[in-house]
Amino acid sequence: MNFQPILTADPVIVVHIICVVTALIVGPIALCGKRRGALHRAVGYVWVFSMLLLAGTSFFIEGLAVFGRFGPIHLLLLFAIWPIFEAMRQIYLGNSALHRRIMHNLYCHGLVIAGLINFLPGRVTNRLFLGDSQANYGFGVIALGIICLFVWHAYSRRKPKTSLL
Repeated sequence: MNFQPILTADPVIVVHIICVVTALIVGPIALCGKRRGALHRAVGYVWVFSMLLLAGTSFFIEGLAVFGRFGPIHLLLLFAIWPIFEAMRQIYLGNSALHRRIMHNLYCHGLVIAGLINFLPGRVTNRLFLGDSQANYGFGVIALGIICLFVWHAYSRRKPKTSLL
């Protein structure tokens, strides 16, 4: 792993990376911790703040420009910002099951899918993990990640088998 791409990156990208790492670390603590506890609530607010800051900094990171200075990855921001507000609304309304499902999906799909897209050649994530000489391996990482997502999705959709005993 080569940290040089982070050290030479734009400050917005550095803040973005800090938010990603924070969200990846505190997300499972909030998702798997005791519900309605003080730790769950505190870590949850840290996670929400880091996700909102992560989405906010994304607007200032230039990528594949298709719509003005915005690219396809910027469309994912709508799928990250809106669910956060909807999940918070649901918990305030007392619908903890929908709140949990939205937050779980946002963590698993939002961070993972956006993370996979960042393995495209030329992106900081690609250079960080694969180096400049192995940039085209990013497509392999993306393909492997998509396969893993499909397998995980198919496995999680399986109905539990009932025994005949």
